Amino acid sequence: MREVLTNTPAPEGPWTAVARFLTQYPTESRAEALHLALQSLRDRVEPDRVLACELAWEMHAHGYWSQVRRPDGGAYESEEAYFRDVLGLASWRTAYKRLAIGRMLMGFEEPERSQLRAAIAAVGLAKATVVVPAIERLREWKPWLEWAGQLPTVALQEKVSAALEALPRGREPSPPGERFRRTVLAAMPDIEAMELVERFFEVGAEVVGTPHSVGIFLAGCRECLGEWEVQVTRWSHSRSPSTSDAIAPKRTVCLRGQNPAGRASELTDPADYSDRQSTGADGEPNVQK
Repeated sequence: MREVLTNTPAPEGPWTAVARFLTQYPTESRAEALHLALQSLRDRVEPDRVLACELAWEMHAHGYWSQVRRPDGGAYESEEAYFRDVLGLASWRTAYKRLAIGRMLMGFEEPERSQLRAAIAAVGLAKATVVVPAIERLREWKPWLEWAGQLPTVALQEKVSAALEALPRGREPSPPGERFRRTVLAAMPDIEAMELVERFFEVGAEVVGTPHSVGIFLAGCRECLGEWEVQVTRWSHSRSPSTSDAIAPKRTVCLRGQNPAGRASELTDPADYSDRQSTGADGEPNVQK
């Protein structure tokens, strides 16, 4: 009977155990031996990666990352720097996806959470990140993780998007303004800021009446800029008796809840942007200046 790789650490080191496993197969079966070894290693590693997502979410939720130090004693300058370091990731976006898995896990109580951990480990983190929004919204993880194990990533994303009544991603063209939204999110310094921006676009879509991120951003600017300019003018008056350097509100800027004359419907229809945009090679709209 052939020896199998187990979760029990070999006293001589993991490579020795793998080498011993591979020597059981003849040269002509090398491909099969490597395939089985890779599968065994994945089965051993993936549960730990899932658990790391859960622990990372707790570190984020309680702000514990700011209480620890680097090996040299220095403080982490940001949450992004901390998670990129401890999770061994080069991309902040990937770290954010891992935290989303942890958040989803914490939304279930034991013993169901243990079952969910095992199911995620079986399909892998890459597929799990795709179905996280559907599981969190619909509170049904078994069918979604079954589909994750059966479908390719593009088909899985389309299924999730259809369930959430969202536009498909993957190889499909991005919705108008999506690149702008991703750029803004990527510039955020930490997860709280990213969640704030996500909430801004979510609420803005309801208020403005369009999912176009650029339109939502412009509407938000118009909502607050008039009040900000009034405040700056007041500060200028309080600093100096002279008002020559005061910033006076422009007549084209409206106060909160109002629209300039003749522009009331500018942001209410995504089609209004069609005359000002061209589509790039990647399917993203390019706003013309």
